[in-house]
Amino acid sequence: MDRLERLKRLTEEGIEYWLAREINDTLGYPNWREFEGLLERAGEALRQNGIDPSHHFVLTHKLMEGGKGSQRQGDDYFLSRSACYLIAMNGEPSKPEIAAAQAYFVVKTREKELEDARSDDEKRLELREKVTQSVKVVSAVAQAAGVRSQMQGVFHDQRFRGLYGMSLKDVKGLKGLGQKDQLLDRAGLLELSMHDFQMNLAADVIGKSATKGEQAAIRTNLEVAQRVRRTVEKSGGTLPERLPLEPPIKEVKKRVANQKKLSGPSNE
Repeated sequence: MDRLERLKRLTEEGIEYWLAREINDTLGYPNWREFEGLLERAGEALRQNGIDPSHHFVLTHKLMEGGKGSQRQGDDYFLSRSACYLIAMNGEPSKPEIAAAQAYFVVKTREKELEDARSDDEKRLELREKVTQSVKVVSAVAQAAGVRSQMQGVFHDQRFRGLYGMSLKDVKGLKGLGQKDQLLDRAGLLELSMHDFQMNLAADVIGKSATKGEQAAIRTNLEVAQRVRRTVEKSGGTLPERLPLEPPIKEVKKRVANQKKLSGPSNE
């Protein structure tokens, strides 16, 4: 419905909203009192689902033209996308304007859901790649401090022992993964962020303190990870061993690639 799209406004933060007195005619309700009744029904639908309508229907006022050039103050509402969707769903289906609005908001809501999902997928892919680079950085710092190639596995396992309170092998067992599975390929944004932060912090601490010796570097890596875990605990955050597994990163890559094909030049 092109007119609804044209009437859409954006806040400075890019959040969509509509003004009730700008869309009531478009929805087939030129009588304001009748439209207010529709607003109330839509608000009640939110209340029944435990949602405060005032978060989606924000009362405001505007000057209205009266008789003989006079002006009076009338009610108006800032409406969120969810509010408009519910207004359309609670309108009279026999009105062609309502039928068109229902189709518009169903399509646009689905498009927004897909856009949000794509955004999360892309963020996860970017962070997973960043973690891969952080592994290389901290490995190089560890090597410079004296950690031999055959001890790199022990060095990195200290990160898991510090962050999770257990070895990588035990973390995989706890989360139901096979020992050949890559844990970080199933980690979400928060879990990946913990690893990325710990590795960069450990690289900085080991490098700046001029830590020398294999055992000293391994011990420092564990201590840094333990400090990160304590920070999560003190802040009331979810500990990494309690975070759920996410879909395999290979599936995410495939999904993002397919979405990019669908939104390619031929579809623009």
